[in-house]
Amino acid sequence: MTLPYRPLAFWAIVCLGASPLEAQRADLLSHAGITDLATLERMIMVPMRDGIRLSTAVIRPKTVSGPLPTVLIRTPYLKDGELERGGLAVRFIREGYAIVIQNERGTEWSEGKHQFLAGARDDGSDALSWIAAQPWSNGKVGMIGCSSSAEDQLAVASTNHPALKAIIPMSAGAGIGDIPGVSSQGLFYKGGVPQIGPWTGWYAEAGHANRPKLPPDLSREELGRLYDFYSPFPKAENERFGVTSVAGALHGTGSTGGLAHLPSGDILKAAGVPETDYDRFVTLSPADPHWRTIDFIHDGDRPLVPALHVNGWHDVGAFETIKLFEYLKDVPNQFLIMAPTSHCAMLAATAKHKVGERFVGNAKLPYEDLFVKWFDQWLKDKPSDILARPKVQVFLEGANTWTKAGAWPVPGTTAMKFFLHGDGHGQTRRGTGSLSIKAPGSELPDAFVSDPMKPVPSRGGGCCDRDAVRDQRLVEDRKDVLVFSSEPLRAGVAAIGEVRAVLFVSASTPDADIAVKLIDVYPDGQAFNLYDTLLRLRYRDGFDRAVPMKPGEVYRAEITGLVAGNYFGVGHRIRIEVAGSNFPNFERNMQTGGKNYDEVSAQVATIRIHHDRASASYIELATIPR
Repeated sequence: MTLPYRPLAFWAIVCLGASPLEAQRADLLSHAGITDLATLERMIMVPMRDGIRLSTAVIRPKTVSGPLPTVLIRTPYLKDGELERGGLAVRFIREGYAIVIQNERGTEWSEGKHQFLAGARDDGSDALSWIAAQPWSNGKVGMIGCSSSAEDQLAVASTNHPALKAIIPMSAGAGIGDIPGVSSQGLFYKGGVPQIGPWTGWYAEAGHANRPKLPPDLSREELGRLYDFYSPFPKAENERFGVTSVAGALHGTGSTGGLAHLPSGDILKAAGVPETDYDRFVTLSPADPHWRTIDFIHDGDRPLVPALHVNGWHDVGAFETIKLFEYLKDVPNQFLIMAPTSHCAMLAATAKHKVGERFVGNAKLPYEDLFVKWFDQWLKDKPSDILARPKVQVFLEGANTWTKAGAWPVPGTTAMKFFLHGDGHGQTRRGTGSLSIKAPGSELPDAFVSDPMKPVPSRGGGCCDRDAVRDQRLVEDRKDVLVFSSEPLRAGVAAIGEVRAVLFVSASTPDADIAVKLIDVYPDGQAFNLYDTLLRLRYRDGFDRAVPMKPGEVYRAEITGLVAGNYFGVGHRIRIEVAGSNFPNFERNMQTGGKNYDEVSAQVATIRIHHDRASASYIELATIPR
């Protein structure tokens, strides 16, 4: 990803202001608020090993002489936007750091064709070598960024380049391909189901494979002048689509337009979007060999670079972040922060923070001080207390407190199972579905009808929406949603970490999806989503094999990808929703057993969740004492 795609407001303000000069020249220094503090060299076309040149800017403090440590940001977005993040540029310049911002291959004015994380390892390594060779550099480089500019860090760190001393990847889930416990392939999937909502929006606005390029023989001065007057980013979406944004065009107004367009593989083509990686990715399976050619971090990689991993519990890649931290558990100097925030919202957290509709409490951390200390330690050889901080610092929502630990999973974590119960009437929040620590006996299954042409609507979740948490009661009023709730808790339950669901499922069709959502139900009935996931049932035996179901046969389905940092307080209830879709965040399953991405006709499925003595369905929370 990265996720997020930039909304129209971003492009309009930064790219399409009152004049071309205002749009791009006010320039990087002005956007970062450091005009009086720094010097700027822009449109440096740095050659890569294959001859492709990448557009690069160098910002250096005016008041510091001698070789400088460098903070590197590699991004597919406007350089200006990266510098505006949380006021970090001002702080780094004041602390005597040079800042280098480089556009990834094929983005902004960088040469080459844009493909997601294509060449990130080689290009990042070449950028590090170039920086280390500059007369103003002390040869020590740190990388920082959120979303796309974080995912790139994981690939570059995997090269273990000698100049790269430390990284700060924030919301970097889309840089993770296949590691133990994760097969989401850069967040393109959850449980084998493409995340079409976030990705079509991102590719429509930021992921074009082909963009205008400048002639290779121009002087730096001429390149600078052209930079002032032209933008290589997409023109105003309201001019092209007649709506407020590409996202608006994709959502459409009817049951068949925009993201509802069929086949799903042609959603962007139908909207008139130029070539993107989506056109190919949507045709792949989660185990396709092509995914190994993308510069994700993969199983077998062993980056040794000190890393401060930062994410939020409501980020689309929260699960992948904690699994990466687990994967790197034997690598020294790895630290984890999980905040009560959505995608890339950590630095903007407040003392009275809300995520969407839910108040979570004091989510602030002194990120600026923390990041400066981190880079001082590794780039300036300036010892501090940074390495004495806890390896793990995670926010416990519902308790308004940070939990600190020396390892992950948090020491003392125990698994707590809640079994599903019912009598065949578990549809809607008013049904009879329940959760209990007591194992089931003889019980009837609960069933619902999944119609791909009438999918269960996404409400919250997804990526890049500050309203990631919303009251789910409107969704839970639908008859195609099963609801299983505990009794009001007599003692609170603190859940920190991975959440698993094991469901025994049968269906009337050869394939179907199972969408699971974890909910905290307040005493007044408000039902806030914590996290969601899916499993495409053809992959129930592994993502490397697609096995159709036999109608009516009962299958064990282990559903992963859920994560939580939440205290279910006294009087609250723990709830899960089970449905056959979560649209448009995720692609609909046509339920035919076919390729799906090329299908326009669907089958309606009756799906049953079994919860008896022989087929005991349950969810399992990772809990800590409190």
